[in-house]
Amino acid sequence: MVAVQNHLKPEQNSTAMAILVFSQNFGGALFLSFADLALTTALREGLAKFAPTVNIQAVLSAGASGFRSVIPTSSIEGVVLAYNLAIKREFYIAAALSVATFVFA
Repeated sequence: MVAVQNHLKPEQNSTAMAILVFSQNFGGALFLSFADLALTTALREGLAKFAPTVNIQAVLSAGASGFRSVIPTSSIEGVVLAYNLAIKREFYIAAALSVATFVFA
């Protein structure tokens, strides 16, 4: 923020700061929605692969901390593997977006 203020003429500061704050907030909201979509999609794929007998919607509704109460004990390992797959994809997305932010900054 300080670099933007120092680089521009004083009469351009308010517009530049508004654009900067908007971009920061919009970017965060946009990437959060992408991450949520990727997590849900990967979790659905993982559950179909590693725990095919589990009710996918029940697991999604229960969340990561409550899924053990809605599935049989025999399916816990498959659900954990599905969550592992989904979280790994989240980290890949975060790493790729970090690199893209660095490159385009």
